[in-house]
Amino acid sequence: MLIVAYHYLSFLLPLGLRKSSLFTIEPFRPVFVIPWPIHLLLIMSLVSLPLRAVRAQGGRHLHGTVADSATAAPLVAAEVSVSWGGEPIRTRTTRTDEAGRFDFRDLPAQRVAMRVRRLGYAPVERVIDLSRQDVLLRLVMSQQSISLQSVDVQADTLVDALERVASMNSLDAAALNAMRGQTLGETIKNLPGVSVIQLGPSIAKPVIRGLNSQRVLVLNAGLRQEDQQWGTEHAPNLDSFDADAVTVVRGAATVLYGADALGGVVRVDHALVPDTGAMHGDLAVNTFSNSRQGALSLSVHGGGLQLPLIGRTGYRLRLTSRVAGNGAAPDYFLNNTGFRELNGSATFGVQREWGTSELLLSRFATELGVLSQAHAGNFDDLQRAMMSPPRDSSFSYDIDNPNQQVSHTTARWRNTFLRDDGSEVEVVYGLQYNHRREYDGHGPLRFRNEAAFNLKLFTNSLDVRWKHAPWNGLYGTVGASAQLQGNQTLGKAFLIPGFDLRQGALYAQEEWSTGRVSITGGLRGDLISQTTLEFADAGIRSEAGSRSWGGFSGSLGTAVRIGDAWNASLRLARAWRPPTVNERYAQGVHHGTAQYELGQADLAAERSLGVEASLRYGGPTLSLDLATYQNAINNFIFLQPREPVFTLRGAFPAYNYAQTNARLRGVELAASWSALEWLQLTANVNAVRGTNRANGQPLYDMPADRALLQARVVGRNQQFGAWHIGAGATLVRQQDGVPEGTIYTLPTDGYALLSAELGGTSAMVFGREMDVSVSVNNALNTRFRDYLSRYRLFVNDAGRDVVLRVRVPIGD
Repeated sequence: MLIVAYHYLSFLLPLGLRKSSLFTIEPFRPVFVIPWPIHLLLIMSLVSLPLRAVRAQGGRHLHGTVADSATAAPLVAAEVSVSWGGEPIRTRTTRTDEAGRFDFRDLPAQRVAMRVRRLGYAPVERVIDLSRQDVLLRLVMSQQSISLQSVDVQADTLVDALERVASMNSLDAAALNAMRGQTLGETIKNLPGVSVIQLGPSIAKPVIRGLNSQRVLVLNAGLRQEDQQWGTEHAPNLDSFDADAVTVVRGAATVLYGADALGGVVRVDHALVPDTGAMHGDLAVNTFSNSRQGALSLSVHGGGLQLPLIGRTGYRLRLTSRVAGNGAAPDYFLNNTGFRELNGSATFGVQREWGTSELLLSRFATELGVLSQAHAGNFDDLQRAMMSPPRDSSFSYDIDNPNQQVSHTTARWRNTFLRDDGSEVEVVYGLQYNHRREYDGHGPLRFRNEAAFNLKLFTNSLDVRWKHAPWNGLYGTVGASAQLQGNQTLGKAFLIPGFDLRQGALYAQEEWSTGRVSITGGLRGDLISQTTLEFADAGIRSEAGSRSWGGFSGSLGTAVRIGDAWNASLRLARAWRPPTVNERYAQGVHHGTAQYELGQADLAAERSLGVEASLRYGGPTLSLDLATYQNAINNFIFLQPREPVFTLRGAFPAYNYAQTNARLRGVELAASWSALEWLQLTANVNAVRGTNRANGQPLYDMPADRALLQARVVGRNQQFGAWHIGAGATLVRQQDGVPEGTIYTLPTDGYALLSAELGGTSAMVFGREMDVSVSVNNALNTRFRDYLSRYRLFVNDAGRDVVLRVRVPIGD
């Protein structure tokens, strides 16, 4: 079946990048004429069984707590109702007790609609899936008087089975609103186990438990983000405003998501478009003092659109623009680090008794400068740039060479079919086109408007998942995925060759639970083929060739609920990852990192065996999450520094890809305490150690130990709404765990950064209700260089940044 699915996609979704053994098309002329009628028939054949509403079964337990989102205090006497069924609809109602608890027993094993109401708070509506197991919820309500329409949030069904045994953290819409306008990496960098590779103010790439790039998968709206993410300066090309929740899965999740989820997964989730209701939306305006950035995002959504042959249709539209100039260190500007960004998305969907269907169209486009001080014309200039602060320093919105221009276009069609036996089938088709152009700061192309790198990546993917009904006490998901990808290399300079990539996979994730114990296991098989195209120009000789890999991933975990507040889990995961094209064939200057890279064609696939344990406590005022892990990775691929090189494009630090056997160990602690009704204290601590098992030396590019401490005073009044005042500190230890004889990655000093915040939700400003906040990052304008900053050899990191965020609701 795996091989059939693998070759089926190759025929169904041609990319036309070369003369292939599977199909013949003129080279470098991509074909996007997808046979939609055939596509639809094939998809519907997978779900041709009768599609009716889910049939109720009994015996489920739904319970939890309700708290104030600003103070975390339990809410007493909140009305909680649960509804289910078809004709007639059945409803049960209760009220929360003095601890904010609610409890429903003997509910049907199906999806139920839940509604929580309390005077002075916005209602909360959720769709809860009880088909597999009992559910424990911790809900928060916002103190606001605006009227909100019903919104059903569609979670990723794949992650359900991981929630009790994997280390996970989520940011909901309220938490995201406090950080809108930043990159995805900046948004999640304060979560346990997460750090970022930073390149000035415009690029931040997630690092999870010491792993990044191709080992961390970004899942955007249920679709794998495929945007040439192999470079450390290639940040995910998505709009941070266009998300309703972000979840980080720490540790290998390859069984459910694929071989490139070796380190973890960042899930960007979107709510289902509304089924009914008039137009609503919001306008968000952000300003950042450090780079003088302005960000504006407008969103509207509703459910009253009537389309021919379709009928009632929901919609959500968003347009976002960001413009920034040069970022600033405490003593000077970071020349040529401004950026411009314009993004848009449109989503249309229907919700019927048979299920849901949703079409998403989006485009992300950015132009961003690359630090000019990092691009030197000769060895003397390179030495001077690394030894002394920049001499030319000024603010400007202009973007000069070197720079990058990147666009990413996505079409995603997601269908969920509910069957009368309680099972569910999901079919997701995705089409993505990424275009990256990079322009030189030195060399023969410096004064010509001609890209040194001109890369076009085309990706077609198809995923089919069956969330089956309970069978002998087992609940789970069985799925198949296939992907066909092609990359064109059209620029005047060479870094990687053009390539075709084909992938096919089958997987299953199952869970068995009884009482307080649950056991989760999964298995996945992947077949991956990589074909590189010949490149012979400008002294570079890269021959055509094909190579295939196959392998299995597996995981086994157990979780034990100890009382009502404690939960312990243990998980063992086996994963693997084949080398990417850049790791095998890179030969040239990587613009964003300003470094020369040299690949190794005969790299072997990485194979890892990891174990992690966690202990969690969730009480009414205190929550704790402690996790520890060890991950042994054979054939670990890394960039090894070598002597600088001089090219026609300048002088650059140089690195080559190498392999070793590695071990990564770490510990993560997150805690939150509502010490008083008006005082909230939070902390998280991360430490990771990477070791080269061949020589006992530390690994390159491991994050430094980090602690985040925050205190917040909260309250509420008529003028400022639900207000808060807070202060925090980020403490980073000196990174002295670097290999002996390192040329470029010298130890970086430890540092401490202070921050402050002030804001109000549903505050009255000029007679209108809105959310307003002001925050200050690096409040003392501290000089520092983070070990994971790719510009640490040349300049300090960003100085003080004052951020103003205003969000204005649109509609009633």
